[in-house]
Amino acid sequence: MKRTTVICGLAASLAALGLPALAAEKQAPAMPSLQEMQSFSSTLKGEAMPPKTPVRPQGPHSKVNPHYKLTPEKHVQVALQHLAEGRPVEAMKALDIAIALYPDNYQLRGVRASLYLQHKKYAKALADLEVALKSRPDDPLLLVNRAQAYRGFNRDREALADLDHAIRVKPDFIGALFNRGALHFEKKRYKEALADFEKVAELDPHLPAARFNIAVTYESLGDRKRAMKELEDFLKVTKHKGWTAIARKQLNNWRKMEGLPEIDFAALERKAEEQAKVAKKDGAAASAKKPEDAGSEKK
Repeated sequence: MKRTTVICGLAASLAALGLPALAAEKQAPAMPSLQEMQSFSSTLKGEAMPPKTPVRPQGPHSKVNPHYKLTPEKHVQVALQHLAEGRPVEAMKALDIAIALYPDNYQLRGVRASLYLQHKKYAKALADLEVALKSRPDDPLLLVNRAQAYRGFNRDREALADLDHAIRVKPDFIGALFNRGALHFEKKRYKEALADFEKVAELDPHLPAARFNIAVTYESLGDRKRAMKELEDFLKVTKHKGWTAIARKQLNNWRKMEGLPEIDFAALERKAEEQAKVAKKDGAAASAKKPEDAGSEKK
């Protein structure tokens, strides 16, 4: 019970920080970021033919919408621009108009599905992804997103199949590996989860979520000492305040369980600041002394 509480609390905390979280019970994995969606739209190529009798969407004052003649790729760019500037409603409207023109285009369906997933509209996301995957059955990002939609309906077996498929297609796809590790963890398949998280950390050593999840998984495997060592190493390299606060709290919780004294991180920070000030002062003094030494050598 205590271990589950730790994982659920972690997921909630990281979600508030806008960070990827280890999947908790009844919680879908974190959505791809805007940057990932932009990358997705820029790397996909090709377009579907428009329907024979498309509806001409109207803009303000009954004028033809200027986006009417855009290609699917341009429509995606318009939607992502709205998202980048904090206009999700306008982004969704742009996608709706574009999909009315190009109903079978996988790019448009994929991006709209991502937005639906962000708002936990799993049925609508799944409908879009089914259309997109008909023309792109091996697209790893579409597969990962469909896995997320499946998880919204607790269809975990199908979600795992999609994640496995995505990793077969692209073995170094961090999004698929991370989400599969989270799913394994939720199902208490800790060894499989650890393998996925370690692969993620190998591919991106600077991704805080992977290193943290490795520590949590070791603790779940019953190796708390290794888990503590992983968190200590993690704290040496992470510079993100949110991750640092969570890791420090978790480390001290585990130390308490092991009968060890808590680490006073505030005191360590003060000591480090004092040492930095002394080093800076000594450096300034040494720099001021060099011109005098040079002058004495000339004499």
